[in-house]
Amino acid sequence: MASDAVAASPAAHETAAAEVASRVLGTTVRRAGRPEVTTLVHADGRQSAFDAAAVGERADLSLAHLRRQPEIQWPAPARWWWQVSINDVRRMPRVREVFPVAARACEANGVRRPGQLPGMVTITVPDLHWLVHNRPASLVGDPVVLDRPTTVTLGRGRPADRGMTSVGPALDGWLADEAAARALGRLGRRRTEERHLYLTISCTADAADAFEALVRASGVPPAAPPDRTGVSHLWLAPVLGPAVFLWSRRDGWSRHEPYA
Repeated sequence: MASDAVAASPAAHETAAAEVASRVLGTTVRRAGRPEVTTLVHADGRQSAFDAAAVGERADLSLAHLRRQPEIQWPAPARWWWQVSINDVRRMPRVREVFPVAARACEANGVRRPGQLPGMVTITVPDLHWLVHNRPASLVGDPVVLDRPTTVTLGRGRPADRGMTSVGPALDGWLADEAAARALGRLGRRRTEERHLYLTISCTADAADAFEALVRASGVPPAAPPDRTGVSHLWLAPVLGPAVFLWSRRDGWSRHEPYA
């Protein structure tokens, strides 16, 4: 997995996103020009402009927006290798915040799980008490494997919004994000018939239900994105879970699982 410095690179994000899109569409990826732009080249010779943006909690996106695999990674908070399984997707930002505290407490006490910590420790630290008693995620540390980034996966659960109705209203906020607006501006200057915008999305408090729906729901969003975007294709890629979603003017929404 790339370092934080590399992960912050817009070019690195765009390249990773284009690779995922090409798996779905069967295209090849070409980067050329000054400044460099990304183009998807189809088997029949058609060329599609492609741009990407990461929206949501920046801490979650620092490594996840380079995602090419089912799991994502967080920086190691101490020495052990930790595996985090997210059960309550809507609480992912708080789990991300509390996790370093829990991991360091476990390593200091020589236990592999927060639930094994002494009662006095969890009672006196509110974040640990919340993590142990609400169980929004399962944390397991491996004291044998050291200095390895934390592996984050999706745990068991069911979406509250199975119909994905929350995704439509959330789209307005995601598209209004500064990074998304810049990507739309760049796409607007491309002289191609097809323009693809790929949004990598993390969880935020104001769109937690929509994020969970993208991560867990088995269907597709019920409504088309706003007409004002000017794009022919819109991708929604949550930082967790197996799926990405593609909307096109011709075919509407479709769901894909491109991660190897």
